[in-house]
Amino acid sequence: MAHVSDLVDIRSGDEFHQPVPFGLVYPLRTADGAEPPSQRGRTWEHLAASGRELRPVR
Repeated sequence: MAHVSDLVDIRSGDEFHQPVPFGLVYPLRTADGAEPPSQRGRTWEHLAASGRELRPVR
C-alpha cells in the first residue's frame, strides 16, 4: 500500500501533509483556505492528543 500524504481533519476540515511515512505532519491550510497560524510539523501523537482526527484526502 502506498503512503497517503494528503490528510484532512474530519472535525475541522483543516488540511495537512505528511511527506515521509511515520514522519512529522505539517498543516497546509485551514478549512476556509487560509494559511495555518503555525506551519511547524507535529507528530501523530501530538495531533491526536489535540483532538485532531486525520483521514486521507479522497
